[in-house]
Amino acid sequence: MNNNDQNNSLRMQIEKAVIAFVLAYGLHYFAYFLRSRYYTWLGNTPLDEGVAHVLLYLGHLYFFVTMTLYALAVRKERKYVFALFKGKLSNNLKYGLFGALLGFAMMGICVLAASFNGNITITPSADFNVIFFIFAIFAVFIQASAEEIESRSLIYQKLSDQGVSVKLAIFVSSFFFAYLHTAKPGFGIIPLLTLFFFGVQFALACYYFKNIWFACGAHMMWNFSQDFIFGLPNSGTPATVSLFGSVANSSGFFYDQTFGIEGSLMAVLVCLIGTLVIVLIGKKIRKDPDQS
Repeated sequence: MNNNDQNNSLRMQIEKAVIAFVLAYGLHYFAYFLRSRYYTWLGNTPLDEGVAHVLLYLGHLYFFVTMTLYALAVRKERKYVFALFKGKLSNNLKYGLFGALLGFAMMGICVLAASFNGNITITPSADFNVIFFIFAIFAVFIQASAEEIESRSLIYQKLSDQGVSVKLAIFVSSFFFAYLHTAKPGFGIIPLLTLFFFGVQFALACYYFKNIWFACGAHMMWNFSQDFIFGLPNSGTPATVSLFGSVANSSGFFYDQTFGIEGSLMAVLVCLIGTLVIVLIGKKIRKDPDQS
């Protein structure tokens, strides 16, 4: 391939990446506009604080509705929008559970480090309710899955299928994922890095496992554990009802008082380690396809 062919190929890949980014963000913004009406209604309705907080997560159903309508209108996009329904249920659940365990382990390491360093104080809480927490898990799964389908399916997987290089597809989908959080309180360089490398980890999981359920499970349990288990802010949004209470004492390497765990360099480091784990396991699976 000569230089002109290489330049044309790169230009075409970039054009596809830009189109995918704009399309995904357009769908996201339209759903965001619809959800804002729901949030207005939620704010004007007298509800228990914990229930109202869970319903904020459930508002991501608007993203599913928007993407579903788009998929019904554009047939070729259906396999990306309905990625959760691809593959065997047992295989999907296996990857989802694996992701959830890794997501919880990563958050647990961050919380323990911040607690031991004195940045936060974790205390028991009297707010535990089994039914409430089951409802919360479902709502957070909806939120996490909606963002994963936007970032990992409608961008990464589609670009990969269109012949865009894996590196570019991972970069664009990861940047898109981080960009979705720019309006959160306390967003800055470190949260950007944390969320970007989270995106890299999840995209690599899709690349190696050929399955989106790992990303959904890890994303869900990371959010659920920091919010509803440890009572910490989720991307800058304060928790309300949680299994444990938390008090923020100071900011530093392990914790940021505004953005929470995700605003710390510790979270960036843990994301990089998690990414390495995915690569090592993914390469082993690729050598032994029967394990997938």
